Amino acid sequence: MPRHADDESLPRARSFADRDDTAVITTGDVARKRASPDRGTLTMLAGPTPGAVFAMEEDEVVIGRGRDASLRVDDRGLSRRHVRIQRREDRFWIEDLGSTNGTYLNGDRVLMPTPLSDGDRVQAGKNTLLCFQLQDELEQRAAQRLYDSAVRDALTQLHNRRYLDERLESELAYAMRHRSALSVMLIDLDHFKGINDTFGHPAGDTVLRTVATMLGRVVRAEDLVARYGGEEFCVLARGIGVGGGSRFAERIRETLAELSIAVGDRTLRVTASLGVATFDATHPFPDVAALVHAADLALYRAKETGRNRVVHAEQLRQARGSV
Repeated sequence: MPRHADDESLPRARSFADRDDTAVITTGDVARKRASPDRGTLTMLAGPTPGAVFAMEEDEVVIGRGRDASLRVDDRGLSRRHVRIQRREDRFWIEDLGSTNGTYLNGDRVLMPTPLSDGDRVQAGKNTLLCFQLQDELEQRAAQRLYDSAVRDALTQLHNRRYLDERLESELAYAMRHRSALSVMLIDLDHFKGINDTFGHPAGDTVLRTVATMLGRVVRAEDLVARYGGEEFCVLARGIGVGGGSRFAERIRETLAELSIAVGDRTLRVTASLGVATFDATHPFPDVAALVHAADLALYRAKETGRNRVVHAEQLRQARGSV
């Protein structure tokens, strides 16, 4: 006859409290009480990069489109130094810095230093809308990680293809509107499959991370570097014409060729082929697809003609014209 679970003849299961190798803890030990929300966080609700999160680590942050702004927002409607947010003792204050298009707090124009509250909306100029939040350290880190996971490549920590596609649209629209230049550079590591096949995929990952770090150092603050896919990278360089785009790409190629990449007890060297296309007043493209396609054709020619070289789409155009 089967014995029931309440049969006293069954061995008694030991509870967690009975086990001498298990620590007894309280709920408060596991779920920390929320710390005081004393950190300022700005989230872009509308503007060049919706969803972007900026954690205020200093007591003063200047928002604007100038290079010396703490939080640089790529919006022509902003002044170079547009608005300042300061922490004074236990409060945050907002102050317009004499901007051309004004700063608005919850719809009202900011005319003097004004205290900020959790959830306030800050409009800078006509197009940029930010949400100010008070968070504790854990909340702030979580918000930053959530945003990074959406726009960053996990391996290289460069911007991912999704983010690149969005920026391509906005950058080309900007160049068209202001009749300025925009160069797109596609970078493809030469013979990368051989590295994976010979040294293994961890070695290949090391190479990609090292190249990504190098690209981040070489480009300007206003440029964008992204992982395009696999062993391909992309650089968007605003304000650089045909000649400058070729020279910039050549500098990238040379810097890459000089890298010594340590993989275990070995040192690897890699090269890259680069294809460049430039939008400007004399080299118009109707849309992003056409601009990227031109860079891709130039990249294909660079690989076809021996690799480890730069080819600009303008060279292909001139070659076709001379036939």
